[in-house]
Amino acid sequence: MHISTRQRILALLAMFGVAPLLHAQYVRIGNAGAIPPAGMTAPTVLKSAIALYNEDARAHGIEGTVTIEALVGEDGKIQSTRILKGLGFGLDQAALASVQEWVVSPATRNSLPVSVGAQVDVVFSLRSANAVRMGAGMSPSTVLQRVEPQYTDEARRTRLSGTVVLQAVIKSDGTVDVLRVVRGLPLGLTDSAIEAIKQWQFRPGQKDGQNADIALNIEVNFNIDKRNRQ
Repeated sequence: MHISTRQRILALLAMFGVAPLLHAQYVRIGNAGAIPPAGMTAPTVLKSAIALYNEDARAHGIEGTVTIEALVGEDGKIQSTRILKGLGFGLDQAALASVQEWVVSPATRNSLPVSVGAQVDVVFSLRSANAVRMGAGMSPSTVLQRVEPQYTDEARRTRLSGTVVLQAVIKSDGTVDVLRVVRGLPLGLTDSAIEAIKQWQFRPGQKDGQNADIALNIEVNFNIDKRNRQ
């Protein structure tokens, strides 16, 4: 009997206990944003948690990305997680625990929520993990150049407005890394905010007179009425 490639894939999915993925569409979500298939709005991260380093991983200088396969249900809950690409040293378990704490808005098609299979990227960076927070005697980072976030078509249709809050690290060279979503917006606006922030340029903050990697919160405002007046 000839077994098609699709049948092999479905059999493997069933072995891993992710049968709900059979009718799902795949997207990639995470702090880095989402890329939805045509005609669909991807899940949006409304709140994420930082996956914490352990001493073993720190001692070995382990950095990189853990990729997790998950099912994002119609209610936005993350289910059926498993590691697709790991780093070891306990970071895979830290990534799984982190993702279980995320709050996600569901994917939508024609404005209706749908289940999707997702590949979630959890990034581990020692430099970002060791960034300092603003304190006495430090000078803050300032924005030199900003890129305005773009509205998604569905967010524009529903006239969605609000504020995305991101925890980020302004590095000593003026570039920015997004660590987590403190407060997001659905319909792709969290991802739009992240993509815009990654293009901003900063004058770095200083500690003890030297440029430093500084962690802070950045707010990105979406105001549909203001956009329509421009």
